[in-house]
Amino acid sequence: MDYYLSSHMPLVGKHLTPMGLTGWKVLDFGKDADFCVQATLDWDSQASFEKAAATPEMKEIMEDVPNFADKQPTMLPGAVKATS
Repeated sequence: MDYYLSSHMPLVGKHLTPMGLTGWKVLDFGKDADFCVQATLDWDSQASFEKAAATPEMKEIMEDVPNFADKQPTMLPGAVKATS
């Protein structure tokens, strides 16, 4: 978690904020959960995410994953329908 928060997420912010990333949240579910961490990335639009997902910067971000995880992440892109 230390590497994830101090290195990986700053890398995400550095590369993706100029492409429309407006914020992010990290949830820790613990070691016994099916998924131990969830990062929710907020975008200015679905189109911005789709464009960013196809860039070399996203490839660099994904290549960083083995520095903190032994599995590839599951990405679940979707449009926000409501928030409070």
